[in-house]
Amino acid sequence: MAKRLTEEEKVLIEEAKEARRRSTVKTAARIIGASIIVGAVLVVATKRVFDEIFVEDDWSDVDWGEEDEDYGVY
Repeated sequence: MAKRLTEEEKVLIEEAKEARRRSTVKTAARIIGASIIVGAVLVVATKRVFDEIFVEDDWSDVDWGEEDEDYGVY
């Protein structure tokens, strides 16, 4: 025969379920927060690298209208 749950046992089960839900939400929030921070760091680092490569270099001596035979497609 199946045992019937008392009201106290039902309350304890519901409290355990709620505690598990809170724990899951807290863990998810931590993961999302860490993901946002890591994403922001990657964006800033990538921007700095590209700025260093393309913006800080002096390209004023390059004649962009001139064709260079060394770079032709053969």
